[in-house]
Amino acid sequence: MTTESKDQLQSQVDQLTLQLQTDSSNAPRVLLDRARVYGDLGEPLLAREDIARAASLVRDPTYKSESSVEAVERAVRQLSVSGNKSQTEHIGASDQEIIDKVVQGTSDVACVVALEQRIRANKTQLSGEQVCVLVDAFHKMCTDCEVAIVEAVASCVSAALVRLSVPEDAKAVDGAAETLASVVQEIIDAWANRSDNGEFKQQACKVGAKMYTTAVYALSTHEAVDARVLQSAVDFYVGQIWLVGTLPAETDDVCQSDVCQGILRLLTSCRPHLVYSFVKSNGSLPIERLMSLLGQPRSLTGSRSLAMLIASQLTAAVQDPSASSLFPEYDAKSKSHTSPPALAQLRTLAADIIDVLVQSTIQSERTRGLYALASLYESGAGSEMAINVWAKNGWAEELWDQGEFDRPETQLALVYLADACSTDTKVSASMKKLGNGLVQELARARTGELGEIASVVLAKWSNLPAPVNPGTEPKDEPESDTSDVDPVQLADTHIARILALSNSDISDPQITAAERSTEALGFLCLNPLLKHHVVQSPVLQTIFALSKKSPQLKFAAVMLIRNLTQYKPVLSEEQKRVQQMQQLSKRAQPGQTIGSEIKEMESKDHNLDDASAVAERSKKVCEAGAIACLVGAVQGKVSDSTKDAVAEVFVALATLHELRGQLVQQGAVRALLSILSADAPRAPLKDAKYTPTALPNARDKHVAWALAKCAISVPPHLAFDDPRALARLILSLLAEESHAQSLLIRFEALLALTNLASAEPGSSSDIRGFLACDLVGMSLIEMCVLNEHVMVRRAATELVCNLVHEPRVFERFVEGADEGVEEESRIIELPDNEDEDESRRGYRAQRMHVLVALSDVDDAATQSAASGALAVLSNDPRCCRYLILVHPRALDVLLSLADTNNAGLRHRIAVICANAATCGDSRVLAKLRNSTNVARVLQSMVEDPQMPCFAAAQSAQEALK
Repeated sequence: MTTESKDQLQSQVDQLTLQLQTDSSNAPRVLLDRARVYGDLGEPLLAREDIARAASLVRDPTYKSESSVEAVERAVRQLSVSGNKSQTEHIGASDQEIIDKVVQGTSDVACVVALEQRIRANKTQLSGEQVCVLVDAFHKMCTDCEVAIVEAVASCVSAALVRLSVPEDAKAVDGAAETLASVVQEIIDAWANRSDNGEFKQQACKVGAKMYTTAVYALSTHEAVDARVLQSAVDFYVGQIWLVGTLPAETDDVCQSDVCQGILRLLTSCRPHLVYSFVKSNGSLPIERLMSLLGQPRSLTGSRSLAMLIASQLTAAVQDPSASSLFPEYDAKSKSHTSPPALAQLRTLAADIIDVLVQSTIQSERTRGLYALASLYESGAGSEMAINVWAKNGWAEELWDQGEFDRPETQLALVYLADACSTDTKVSASMKKLGNGLVQELARARTGELGEIASVVLAKWSNLPAPVNPGTEPKDEPESDTSDVDPVQLADTHIARILALSNSDISDPQITAAERSTEALGFLCLNPLLKHHVVQSPVLQTIFALSKKSPQLKFAAVMLIRNLTQYKPVLSEEQKRVQQMQQLSKRAQPGQTIGSEIKEMESKDHNLDDASAVAERSKKVCEAGAIACLVGAVQGKVSDSTKDAVAEVFVALATLHELRGQLVQQGAVRALLSILSADAPRAPLKDAKYTPTALPNARDKHVAWALAKCAISVPPHLAFDDPRALARLILSLLAEESHAQSLLIRFEALLALTNLASAEPGSSSDIRGFLACDLVGMSLIEMCVLNEHVMVRRAATELVCNLVHEPRVFERFVEGADEGVEEESRIIELPDNEDEDESRRGYRAQRMHVLVALSDVDDAATQSAASGALAVLSNDPRCCRYLILVHPRALDVLLSLADTNNAGLRHRIAVICANAATCGDSRVLAKLRNSTNVARVLQSMVEDPQMPCFAAAQSAQEALK
């Protein structure tokens, strides 16, 4: 290697190192790139170190993806090859020659990788017999050869199975199914022949879990496969691979993750077979192993998170009656199953397993059972899978009675369970009733994780619905002898914990502690009194500063901001009464009447949570740095729940006019556009027949609404890079179905569109034509013009006034306006009972008739907008003929506006008169000359030369002489 080339490679290393230091969003890929450069530099140790770091990172959900995992695996295999012969030496070898070397034990990793690359590049396809030979070789090599070569063979077999599962010829589908079945049978036989060899099973599962998954999955995707063959394959996977791969303390987290991913894949391809095997045919062992994974310590997140996903998807699967089709109890004739056999069996198994673990006298087993139950609730499966647990008589009481004597590790699992159960109101209320005293004691007496989680639980419990009234409470249910902790005192505890972190270097455990306290404050701030208390403290600045160091803390901060800034929802009368009764059951005091308590409650809540109080809190939250926190929260890979919450918060913040400028300046617009769903409408039109429709995604609607609020007050050319993108998005709000907030949403959307359509006609920011015609927006806008609500009608009319400057909109109004003007007749007198054709030709059928009618309503702003639109349209003679000759009342309506003291209205009428007088139609001119009201109005307009209407009125008088 020359010095120059070495310097170039070192420069690449420096660039990649700098990239890692400045942007960690794609760290695994950058590490692999740097490892390749190290390999070229002749630094295998450094290359191995980078690959190992990449392999560690891809286990984290933040970086884990199918492509990243494959890239790491490929790098590991290539690294194993680097010390051996080059793959180029095997280019001339045939497939069979390579397979023979594998069977004879004379092949190396490079040899097998070369064959795999041919298969993946579609340059060759192995026969079923050849794949079976490789499978047999794999099983023989498992305990006798180096892991690298065994892994290479397994990966090669997986590639061959994928190719076999997708035959190029459609006629070969049946043959492919038979071939895959033979390969799977080869695997099953190999395990059966080594049924007593535990070492073989563990090593084969560790190295070949993905190969086994690919084999069974490929077989399950073929409709031609026999159901019994498929069930046998799935039973093998669950009864062998799953059970061996999840053996406690025998397999590592990577192997457990591999078999978990295999179960998830099979749930998508052969659900009834997997459900039957997992829940029925293999007894309770598969569920026991699932609970074992769920009960792992919280630090082992890889396989545990996958196990939670299995629990969630398995629960969803068994609720579908068709997933129980293989159960003997299944009734195919039944249209619906209130409790499908698979669901009932799963509930029974889960309850029995959890009960045995939790009731165990061995603390480690009890801890595992508590963690497993908590994980079920975290995964969303707890309400279904654990329902039989809580139904056991006295089970919950014993849970907490034993909790006082548990070790701290087990008590931690217990409070984690209480925390996870907070999503189930009924279970959580029972947990609070039985465990309030112990949790309060743990929060006071314990430090570290146990005390922090206990405090979070108390915060969540503080907002539980009221318990059953004492008069109706069952006698055999124990009463709690511990009162609730003071929520203000609890809030101060969490505030103090967070503020204590502001003056020190933050470690990961401290970041986690701050996250928990922030989460607790978020729940406490559901109480209006505590919202005010929190915003008065300096804790928000500290939270927002710390949130830059942790994605989890960002989410907790976002939820806290949401609870602080949300306005009270509009409730129906019935909803208000229900809410009052719930609060009364908690707050009514002896000696007070119900009526007095309601009045006191309404007055207090109104003062603390009315619009003005929320507005003040929103200002303080923004002063503390909330906007930057929200913008940062949606950068990079973000969960849907975070995006949803951020969109809701921006809607609340944008409600305040004085905050809209700050939102735009600090990047809220780009942040909002970045969290739109893939189905949200964009500026470019793919379909020429586009029709505006309501946004089905709630987040998209909130994003559009927040942007609409910002667009009302901020100059569009300064705030938005592409007003067209906003126009199409906001226009969809006009199509919203009627609900409590639909009128407000339509009103603000119309105001935003009016501002967007206020750019100079013909300028680069002019979107009038795009909005009204390209987006077919006029149909929705005209519907809003006819809305019965005065504010919506006014805003729509103002938008029309802006849009008529667009030639296509202009023509839409004036086209055919003078069709009814005959040569000898000045005005068409329509009969009372006109038929449909005559009505279509009458003045009422014209769009300008609506503008005339709106000019006559009892609302000055609407009159101004409608008459302004008519003033623009009157530049066309057809409009003048319609107003003067066709419409029977248009002239009188317009002249009545001139009798007001509104200078703007008088100017508009003067312009209309001037345009009509100079339109070139003698009949229009004659009617204006014969009208004494026209002369009187024009004379009054020219009396003061300083008035805006003077020039136009004078021009009209000159033309009428």
